[in-house]
Amino acid sequence: MADTLKVGIISANWSLKVHGAAWRRIEGVEVAAICTSRQETAERAAREYDIPKAYWNHEEMSADPDLHIIDVGTRPSFRFPMVMAALKNGKHVYDALPFAVSLSDAEAMRDAQKAAGVVGVVDAQFRWSPHAQKMKRMIDEGFIGRPLGFNVQLMLPLIVANDKPYAYCAYSEHTDPYYWLAEKSSGGSAWRNFATHSLLFLTHLIGPVAEATGMLTTGVPEWFLPNGEVLRPETHDLGSAVLRMENGAIGSLQAGWCVPDTEGWRVEVWGDRGRLLLVDDSFGNFPSAKLYAGDARLLTYGQRTCEEVTVDDAVYAIPGVEGAMAEPRAFAAMDWMFRNMVDAIHDGTEGSPSFTEAAAVHRVVEAVERANVERRWVTMQEMG
Repeated sequence: MADTLKVGIISANWSLKVHGAAWRRIEGVEVAAICTSRQETAERAAREYDIPKAYWNHEEMSADPDLHIIDVGTRPSFRFPMVMAALKNGKHVYDALPFAVSLSDAEAMRDAQKAAGVVGVVDAQFRWSPHAQKMKRMIDEGFIGRPLGFNVQLMLPLIVANDKPYAYCAYSEHTDPYYWLAEKSSGGSAWRNFATHSLLFLTHLIGPVAEATGMLTTGVPEWFLPNGEVLRPETHDLGSAVLRMENGAIGSLQAGWCVPDTEGWRVEVWGDRGRLLLVDDSFGNFPSAKLYAGDARLLTYGQRTCEEVTVDDAVYAIPGVEGAMAEPRAFAAMDWMFRNMVDAIHDGTEGSPSFTEAAAVHRVVEAVERANVERRWVTMQEMG
């Protein structure tokens, strides 16, 4: 393996602006190429971000022998051939979420990654936040005992401006708005995007899903755009599911981007010994997270043992990450995830979250979509 791992990024929006910065913080990694759909945008991005190579054909970039990792950040409906081309050329792949447009595509990417013997990681940094890492350790050490139940919520806010409601994906302050999320054919939606993130964390904590049911809706039927146009989304902006895990635990999952004044990310799990609650109003990337824990000791009814759990600031000092000091900071979760992928490449192990996990979670996402149409419980076995 080369001393320096060279990354080629597809997409000049989130993947370049956010992933690109994170890749550059990892020692021994170079952002060496950018690919967009047009020559002028690729060359402009290369100039603006000081990237040596510009491509406007993803197959040509994937075939570049100097590159080791391909970061695929386009909309889901574009990504399948890009991921498969990268895997065919023996590249390690970092893939955005939702993982796929269909379950068959998700399983094909998983199988191709396994066959290529490379590392495949998906864009789900939640498990790598310092508070999430602490939560996982406490569960593994037996704090909650046998898992019994959970409530998971992942929301982005509904915004009212000029007396009109806006879904946050159509009103982003930091990246170009993702208007394509209104299109069913894009493969994305509030349910598909956020349920995938939520499930990759939930299953990381307490294991796989056995069966699911739920309902999906579009609460904001019109998106008012700054240029005066109005989009009428074909996709769901809120989903509510009930899940039964293979270990018997049951619980709820809500995901969407149409909740005013939302708390953001909220994960509660409990068992026959204790309860843990993780809250974060910043989509898992900033030091505003709080972790609370309560055990099952006998107290006067109405009293609680719930207390905030201290997370050692040392967890922010990530080895091999430039500027990673022992103090709370933004994007520590993403830095941990990229660092883990680089280590997996060097060690010949599987990264986290893996393509295998992503395919399993995609099965659950589609099971709830089926349940919404057929109004019934759907088992993972019947999903194939």
